[in-house]
Amino acid sequence: MAAHGTSKGTVDGKFKQRIANLEERVKKSAEHFKTQSGYRDWNVPKELHDPLDVPSLHVPAWERNSINQLYSETILVGPGDAGGTCGDIIAMKWQADFMATEERAFRMRHASFTRSAAAMHSRLKGHGTGGQGVFSVLEKTVASWIELGGVSG
Repeated sequence: MAAHGTSKGTVDGKFKQRIANLEERVKKSAEHFKTQSGYRDWNVPKELHDPLDVPSLHVPAWERNSINQLYSETILVGPGDAGGTCGDIIAMKWQADFMATEERAFRMRHASFTRSAAAMHSRLKGHGTGGQGVFSVLEKTVASWIELGGVSG
């Protein structure tokens, strides 16, 4: 079976930078743990300019415009050879989602007490309430779809 589309995906340069930076930091962290010498570095992207510029914190370390543009303007233009392949879609979404997740984790690690308290409150009420939280609702929804799938017309 032939693939649909023509491969147009790429490994984004900023994504490569993030991976290289993370690998370097993890190596330093492991070395620090092993030797217990000096100070442990903060996990901060090399490209981060001003951590107090909250609206622009994602630029340039987690800026995903080129990934999003390639995805929406080149890969999804299909049908047939005009668009990219299923592999392109998956690869570009993985890159964008990974970088967005890392950015959100960074922002949460460096959040103010008030923002952290608000996030934890929502987790307590939204995630930690047995039988009523988001995970219990997910479980009940899965069970109901299984049940509905067995009901004949």
